[in-house]
Amino acid sequence: MDKMFTGKIVRFNKNRGFGFINNGEEDVFFFADSVLNREDFFIKDGLNVNFEIAPGYKGPQAVNIKIIDDEEVE
Repeated sequence: MDKMFTGKIVRFNKNRGFGFINNGEEDVFFFADSVLNREDFFIKDGLNVNFEIAPGYKGPQAVNIKIIDDEEVE
């Protein structure tokens, strides 16, 4: 789990606490509690994020997610 990816939240269900991040190739599942700085940001569609991918219960999922400002996106 040492490779960081950059992507964008494409779907987030606030009521259920999960969503998907697109990394340019595929949509990756994530749980809201995997967002490290969620206290500073309201999780919503369109936010740019850095994240790692780890094995999940039903397949790969995003972990160690950090919401980033637009200026930080390459």
